[in-house]
Amino acid sequence: MNYTKDDFINDEKTFGLRLARLRECKNISAREMSLALGQNKNYINAIEAGRNYPSMTAFLYICDYIGISPKDFFDPDYQNPVPPKNLENILRQLTPSQAKHVYQIALDIVSKD
Repeated sequence: MNYTKDDFINDEKTFGLRLARLRECKNISAREMSLALGQNKNYINAIEAGRNYPSMTAFLYICDYIGISPKDFFDPDYQNPVPPKNLENILRQLTPSQAKHVYQIALDIVSKD
């Protein structure tokens, strides 16, 4: 499914689908996330179903919990739920040879899309 930025602003269901996808990429259950945010167990399910919409404060907590920026949440081209900072920290631990291999693998993956 291709999203535009307007879809995220104007459609609660698309917002919910985006939240569900990002949450599932992190292997977090809706119930677990709801309770971790201090809400009732069905809070995230209601947002994902388009029956509820989070406040700005709750949205910021959701982004923090998932580990992404609000900008990335609304960016339809952003598909990677792993924060770039985490990848950067891992790459710093590699030898130059290992880093070259990882770089080549990343190029191969990107070129297949």
